[in-house]
Amino acid sequence: MKIASPLAAVLMLASLVGFQAKADTETRQVTDADGKTLAVPAQPKRVLVLSEIDLDSALTLGVQPVGTVNGRGQPTLPRYLLDKAGKEIAVVGDLDNPNLEKLIDLEPDLILTGQTKPELLALLKEIAPTVVTGHWGESWKTIFERSANAMNREAEAKAFLARYDARLAEARSKLASHQGEQVSIVRWNPKGPSYMHGGTFASSVVTEMGLARPAHQIGDKTPHSPALSLESLNLLDGDWLVIGTLSTSGDAVDAMKQAEQTPAFQQLTAIKGKRFGAVDGSLWTSTGGPQAALEVIDDVERLLAKPDAAPITQ
Repeated sequence: MKIASPLAAVLMLASLVGFQAKADTETRQVTDADGKTLAVPAQPKRVLVLSEIDLDSALTLGVQPVGTVNGRGQPTLPRYLLDKAGKEIAVVGDLDNPNLEKLIDLEPDLILTGQTKPELLALLKEIAPTVVTGHWGESWKTIFERSANAMNREAEAKAFLARYDARLAEARSKLASHQGEQVSIVRWNPKGPSYMHGGTFASSVVTEMGLARPAHQIGDKTPHSPALSLESLNLLDGDWLVIGTLSTSGDAVDAMKQAEQTPAFQQLTAIKGKRFGAVDGSLWTSTGGPQAALEVIDDVERLLAKPDAAPITQ
C-alpha cells in the first residue's frame, strides 16, 4: 500500500499523539490472533472496529464503537446490525479498505480488526493499539472471546455465551423431531450459486442445533464451492434449503429468479417439498458473530416450522 506524502505526515502526527496518549493511559496486556502480546488501554473509551464480527461483538458487549466499516458487499453496516448500532457510529470505508484519514480523525484508543494485509496492519498500529481478533476458519466464539478480552469485557462475554447455550438447548428441544435432517446452505452470486462448506459460521450453528449438512457440502478449508452451472443444481439439494444473497436486489437476485424457473431447480427435493426459504446472505455467509448466531437459530426454527412443508421421508 503506497501512502501519499500528506497522508504520511498525518500518520506521523498520529504516531506522536498516540505515543503521548499511551504515556497517559493505564494499559493491560492481551494476546492477539497472531499470538503477539501487546499493550491496550485497560478501559478503552474510543474503540474502532474494522470487521463485521468485531462490530457484532462490540454491540453485544455494550460497546458503541466510534467507527466501523460497511458490511461485505454492502453500502451500509451489515443489515442485521442496523437496528442495533447507534447512528453516531462513523463509517470509515469498506471492509479491508478503510479511509485512514477518516480513521485518524476519530482518535481511536483501540482498533479491532480481522485478518488483514500486513501493510495495512502496520499503518493501523501507528494510529492506535491494534488487535487482530481472528483468522478465517476460527470459531466465532473464539473470536468473540478474543474481542471481549481486548475490550476488557470478559464477564459480559461469559454471560452472553451462557445465554446462547440456553437458547441452543431450547432450539434443540423444539426441533427434536428434526434432529439429523440435512440443511443445504446456498449463497447466490451473479455468476451462479455456491454452497457453503462445513467449516463456515452458519454451518457451525446449524450443526450445534442437532442438524446436519449434506455430505458433499462439507468441502475443504475454503468458505464455499465454486459457482455451479445450471446443470449442477442437484448439488444444492438437501432435506432443507436456505438461499441467501448479499443484497436484496441486483444481478444475484435476478439470476436466482431466472434459475427458479428451470426444470433442474424445480426438481430439487427441497423445492418440491416446499422445504426452502430465503435468508439474509450478508449474515448467513459471513464470518458470523454472537447476534448473527442468534439470528441463524431464529431463521432455522422458522424454516422448519413452515406449515406447507412436506414431511421428510427417510
